[in-house]
Amino acid sequence: MKKVVCMGDSITEGFSIEPEEAYPARLQELLGGDHLVVNKGACSSCVIDVEMDGQPMGYAYMRLEKYREALEEKGDIYILMFGTNDAQDGMDDTEDIRYPLFDMISRKADFVPCYQRMLDSVRKAAPEAEIYLGIPMPIGKCVWRKHQEKYLQELIPCYEELLRRNPGLRKIDVHGAFGALTAKEREGLYLEDGLHPNPKGAELIAETVYRALKTSARKGSS
Repeated sequence: MKKVVCMGDSITEGFSIEPEEAYPARLQELLGGDHLVVNKGACSSCVIDVEMDGQPMGYAYMRLEKYREALEEKGDIYILMFGTNDAQDGMDDTEDIRYPLFDMISRKADFVPCYQRMLDSVRKAAPEAEIYLGIPMPIGKCVWRKHQEKYLQELIPCYEELLRRNPGLRKIDVHGAFGALTAKEREGLYLEDGLHPNPKGAELIAETVYRALKTSARKGSS
């Protein structure tokens, strides 16, 4: 049995949907009984792990227990899908106030080095594991104005840089899967917050991940 460890933020954890509706659970259904899918998503978490005036910025996944648990799983396959919470500017929901400790996009230069640390830690914990880099779904008409698609677009080149730096790292383009749909079709895949997937959106993520895993498996056996 192959163990698949899903690392990520609230999109992975399954914010505001039932556990069985989150994408890792749907992926389990698609892969079947010869795989065990483990959900180590953590709401609000981000890649960037830096401090400002001695205080940590945002909620760095690498500082969380879920991160340590994910490494301890020593999976055969790791799926890392982060970036949504790094694509924020720290603006208050209603007041024109910016919270510097959550202005993550101002530290986008740290995105690749921090993500590389995470990838290196996964390799150290599970040297034989296949590692997949997930590019997250687009940010829709989010009710929290700090989250914006234009910031996620600033991070898109960072994923390509990580893929160039890490031979063998495999890409899962969830962003592209959503982007291939019409605007109306995409709107039907989000919760009312315009940030998180609803059950149908989570299903599309699972299907996109499943196709990537199966494509790699076919290439490996050829």
